[in-house]
Amino acid sequence: MAATKEDRRIRRTKRLLKQGLAEMMNEKEFKDITVKDITEKADLNRGTFYLHYSDTYDLLRKVEDEILQDFQNMIDKYAQNIDSENPSLLPVLSPIAGYVIENIDICKSLFNNRASTDFTEKFQQLISRNGASFINKQYPGASIENYEYFFSFITCGTVGIIKKWFESDPMKPKEEIVVMTAKIIRAAANSMLKS
Repeated sequence: MAATKEDRRIRRTKRLLKQGLAEMMNEKEFKDITVKDITEKADLNRGTFYLHYSDTYDLLRKVEDEILQDFQNMIDKYAQNIDSENPSLLPVLSPIAGYVIENIDICKSLFNNRASTDFTEKFQQLISRNGASFINKQYPGASIENYEYFFSFITCGTVGIIKKWFESDPMKPKEEIVVMTAKIIRAAANSMLKS
């Protein structure tokens, strides 16, 4: 029972530190953020921070890795249930968009981040790496060169859609963004990859 309470407290502490980081990243450049800034936002002491992270870059890396792993888990779940006869991207795009909304502060900070660890590039690699098997099944005759151009276009375009979505006021409904993104990906694939 005591271990469960401790685990809950640790999760809560880490969540507060991540939220503090997200709030600070909306206020100033990451390179200018200090541990003191984050702990003041989180209403925690610096010693608590150092129990979990070595510095601000360590916290940022772990936040990025956690979010990318969550995205990967959603993609893996989609891959298990994909209809190979009539594949749709909606079952994977919808939970990812929902996750972005639920974690809007940190996602907004990460997609707009210009820190040395580049979340956007890692996100693009995730899309490219996971999209390979889908594209190979749907467009088996596509040339490698066209394939590379397609993924460059799609990954940059997806990040662009997410950033634009963050800027829109009010934010467009998740469903509209998901459907629009799926249509753009399908149209680009049909245009660039069909033999």
